[in-house]
Amino acid sequence: MNYGRYEIQKELGKGAMGVVYQAHDPQIDRMVALKVLRQDRVTGEDFVRRFLKEAQAIGRLSHPNIVTVYDVGKDQNTIYIAMEFLDGHPLDEVFRQTPPDLEKIVDIGAKVATALGYSHQRGIIHRDIKPSNIMLTRDGQVKITDFGVARIEDPKTPQMTQSGEILGTPNYMSPEQVKGEPVDGRSDLYSLGVILYELSTGKRPHGGKNLAAIFHAILQEAPVSPMAVEPFVSRGLPSTLSAILLKSIDKIPELRYQSGGAMAEALSACLAPARPPVQMPLPEKKVKFHLIAALTLGLVVLIAGGGFFYSRQHTAALKARMPLALVALQVESNPTGAQLYVDGGFQGQTPGRLDLPLGSHEVRLSLPGYYEWEAQIQLEEPETPLSIRLIPVAEGE
Repeated sequence: MNYGRYEIQKELGKGAMGVVYQAHDPQIDRMVALKVLRQDRVTGEDFVRRFLKEAQAIGRLSHPNIVTVYDVGKDQNTIYIAMEFLDGHPLDEVFRQTPPDLEKIVDIGAKVATALGYSHQRGIIHRDIKPSNIMLTRDGQVKITDFGVARIEDPKTPQMTQSGEILGTPNYMSPEQVKGEPVDGRSDLYSLGVILYELSTGKRPHGGKNLAAIFHAILQEAPVSPMAVEPFVSRGLPSTLSAILLKSIDKIPELRYQSGGAMAEALSACLAPARPPVQMPLPEKKVKFHLIAALTLGLVVLIAGGGFFYSRQHTAALKARMPLALVALQVESNPTGAQLYVDGGFQGQTPGRLDLPLGSHEVRLSLPGYYEWEAQIQLEEPETPLSIRLIPVAEGE
């Protein structure tokens, strides 16, 4: 059996839109993956013209992590797409038995996010990012397949609402997909976040026994922090990855990563060693104040003690017997969700409230896509508010 010039060799799989075959292109003697649309999906000439136009647009994508489209055509009352033939397996099959380590999670996530960002910049949204549409080849490549097929579906076709597969696979759909709202690239990044959550924890962030229960969870239920899921912790995955996953699957698109590049950059930062905060000198007035205070205190001690010299060891012993005074530090940032480090230790995300000893502390805020904010602050009041406006990194930096 042939479609156009392509000689069908065997069936590779079936989906909601059609059948994928391994086929031979005799014109240039190479193997291709030939996706043939089901005839009941071909609803009319307008649909065929739009399909061909959008498939040709997808064919102009050229990225190492996106499957290459070679050709589109019509034959036997249907439409076919000839794509790059990949020697490998889908993501869900590769890690069914052995979960990936941090390096592999970051590698897959960053490459897919970068490829999605490239496609989104060219106006093409995938709409069905799921493990079976991400291929890992035998030579280690990561490839997104079935690119753009979901957005080609005719909205007038009655099959649209039957299984949920046309608009996206239920477990990986974004809240805006579930609600039937217009979607943009942030919907694809949400789906990628669900995949990475599953790779990291062995569980999906939302589940249910039926389609209604799954959709309710996606729209209404807050996902469990990966840090609270035992496999995540026992595998030694960092809190920075947990924060990235939660941000990527936020129900509000504006609070997710706004581009594939930003998500890829955040993922790659998980592999970088933690950088100690830079100590900043106290303002000149503050230094002078402490110097005067220290001299005054020393003079009082000399007068009260009749000139008796207190040794450093004796002073430390006195401090050890005194109760530790704590003050509250309230940290807020714009935008919220920045990772908060105090004295080199991770303390969660902004906004946050901490009880800290009196004295100086090093504070650092880190948020992908924004410059890091670092400073040394002096806690003296019972409660100290700290409000920081983070500055976005300019494009190209």
